[in-house]
This record gives sequence, structure tokens and C-alpha cells, in this order.
Amino acid sequence: MKAVVTKTYGFVGVLEIEETSIPQINEDEILVEVRAASINPLDVRIRDGEFKMMTGKKPPRILGVDYAGVVSAVGENVSIFQVGDEVFGMLDGFKTKEGSYAQYLKAKAEDMTFKPNNLSFEEAASLPLVALTAYQALVELGDIAKGEHILINGATGGVGSVAVQIAKALGCHVTATCSQQNLSFATALGADRVIDYAQEDVYSSPIPYDVIFDTVGNLDFGRCKTILNPEGLYVTTDAPVSLIILTPLANLLRRKKMKIVLSKPNGSMLSVIRDMIEEGEINAHIFKRFVMEEIHEAHLLMEKGGFRGKLVLTMGGV
Repeated sequence: MKAVVTKTYGFVGVLEIEETSIPQINEDEILVEVRAASINPLDVRIRDGEFKMMTGKKPPRILGVDYAGVVSAVGENVSIFQVGDEVFGMLDGFKTKEGSYAQYLKAKAEDMTFKPNNLSFEEAASLPLVALTAYQALVELGDIAKGEHILINGATGGVGSVAVQIAKALGCHVTATCSQQNLSFATALGADRVIDYAQEDVYSSPIPYDVIFDTVGNLDFGRCKTILNPEGLYVTTDAPVSLIILTPLANLLRRKKMKIVLSKPNGSMLSVIRDMIEEGEINAHIFKRFVMEEIHEAHLLMEKGGFRGKLVLTMGGV
């Protein structure tokens, strides 16, 4: 099979396309023929070595966590899925060495679910990481409830755009921050109030928030505490390793908490998200599609940022 392989940490040039062996599955695993994968900021941060403490001295051989495809083989202990089923899911980018930038991957049955009927493979592949991140941040960590006020910073990016939709589906009042060019997109996602961060002070909210979800990592937690309810929570996806380690200790000394969401594969939770997708509560937004040979261009665009929605990598047949 063809795969995007990296043998060292570094800039985009470390990514190479090679012929490699199709993974061999264990009794509790599934072999998936990958039709599409998506490219995430996490992939770039792993590639350049930022998370060496979590991924080890040697980088993952094949990057990528999101995927959508067709079941090609199942282990003898797998009963839920059959060959030919259309599935989507997420791998653990900190643990796996064989990711989704490949024509085949192996994964545990518990980490995937059936692909939504109303999405293409590309659309489905764009959602697992961002949807699980948003769901785990808002529902699992934030415990959001109907009527609560939620601020989503970076509301038109991959995670942010899904977070707005999830929060609205659960009956929350959503304030979204984005650039001027994305104001209409944030409104279309369902945000009740939209802030152009270049024109309005995010820290001057007339109504305190129950949860602030910072998908960009550029808000100051100290200033965020002034616009949080007394028992409010600040959640972010973007934090250095040192902050990931120290935050639980710091929370012991403060009433208003900071939490860092590091999304993990969860097939059961992804099934809930699939139901929301099929009910029209969550929509996929793809900014651009790439083929495997364009992986350098895709990573450079991810590093540059400034787009709305997701970048998707489509796979050719073996």
C-alpha cells in the first residue's frame, strides 16, 4: 500500500510517500481500507516534535488520526462490524505509529462506528477528531446544559465550527469569536452572537459565561476569569506540554478552573455524534481536498491557517 511516512521529526519535508506493508490485525482489531483522512493541527505538532514527550524519541511512522473507509477484514473477536461496512473513526495520535495517511489502517472496533448515511467519505473523515474534541470539551468536561451561555473562541475553525453546532443542539446560548471575513459563516452555524475579535473586546462581555471554549489558545486565562461565572470553566485545546502537566495541580488552588482537552478515540461517543449528524444538527465543512501527493501543500496550509472548515486527504485504491 501507499502511505505518507516520516522517519524523523521536523519540517514538512520529512513527509515522504512510500510503498509499505498492509497492517496485520489482531483478534480485536479491524482492517480498514481508507477512503479519506483529514489533516489536523495535531498532526503538524506531532510531526515537528512538539509532543516528543508523549510520542517518543522516534516519530509515528505514519501520521494522521481521522479516517473514513470500508472494513476490509475483521479479527476473530469482532462481532459488530463486517467486511464491506462503511465506518469512520479516530486513532490515538500519541500512541499509534501507523496512522491514517495510508491506504489501509488497523484500529480497535471500540474506537470506530458506522459512517453517517448522509455524508461522503471525505465529509465523514473530516469530523471524528474535531467532533470528539468539541463534545469532550463541552459535554464531558464542561457539562453544559440548556440555557447556559457559552463562548467559543475560534468558532469557524475545525473544532470551533462543530462546537458551535453541538452547543446549539443542546440548547445553549452561543457567543462566537472569529475574523470579520467569517462573521456570516459563524452566524450560519447557529451562533446567537458573533464577535469580530479585531473590532470588539472579547473580555468585556455584559453577561458572564458558564463555559469558555478556546479552540485557538490565544485567550488569557487570567482575563477570562473576569467574564466567567463564579463556578465557570475555561477549556482549551491548545496548550504546551508544561501546562498540560501543571494545570490539574493549579486547579486545586482556584475556584474558576482551566481544563485542557486532549481528545481520545471513543466509538460510543462517536455514535452519539453520528446520530446528531444524521439528524442535521452537525454538518461537515470542508475547505479543501488534497491527494496524497499534495501532502506537503496540505501541511503548509495547515501551518498557515486562516481558513474555515477542514482539510481532507483523499486516497486512491491499492
